[in-house]
Amino acid sequence: MIKTFVVMLSTDSNLTPSMLAEKVATMGGVEYKETCYGLLLEGEEDRLEEVSKELRKLDPYKIFFKIRGYRIGDERICRAKRGGGPRAGYHMLSVEREALKNVSKALEETEGREVPIKETPKTKLSPEELRKVIQSEEGESSGNA
Repeated sequence: MIKTFVVMLSTDSNLTPSMLAEKVATMGGVEYKETCYGLLLEGEEDRLEEVSKELRKLDPYKIFFKIRGYRIGDERICRAKRGGGPRAGYHMLSVEREALKNVSKALEETEGREVPIKETPKTKLSPEELRKVIQSEEGESSGNA
């Protein structure tokens, strides 16, 4: 099955989208488009998995992947067909990209360490407790009006 991935570089990566594109071009077997934040990759799922593993080796903590809902060149989101301007979802990608440097830092800091995950026990809320929560919320919202 053909899939399309967004490959996004963290803003603190030493790599450029051109470097990623060059690596993908030498590997072959997938379509790609260079973007300001990284690449769009498109191809068979197995081949995309191989290519993404090789790309991740270039900078393991600063290259991120996610599935894209539209294929490369899809006219429904093409800026030329829509009359210009940023494509739908671009502003969210921009915000996500800024957050990636924090994710990168956290990944690097936890390298080789086992990070314990604290699980809070699940408890059922009694009807009385639920009523109290609802009443306190209603009281707060009426006091703010």
